[in-house]
Amino acid sequence: RQESTMALGIYTTSHNDAWDKIARKFYGSEHFMHLLLEANPELANHELLPANLKVVVPEKPEELKTNKLPIWKR
Repeated sequence: RQESTMALGIYTTSHNDAWDKIARKFYGSEHFMHLLLEANPELANHELLPANLKVVVPEKPEELKTNKLPIWKR
């Protein structure tokens, strides 16, 4: 059974947005861009995104939110 992913929202791209830039904006790190790619498979073939695309921004799974953070940042 596939669990649904909760979305933080929809982001409308600006000209030449990139997955890593969007990941940094919403998650604080480009290392989470795979969450964006998995939530938007129809856009995954774009390295640079054209303006005005609607990108689903999923919430980070709870284990990704806390497990990798230093104790002082949890």
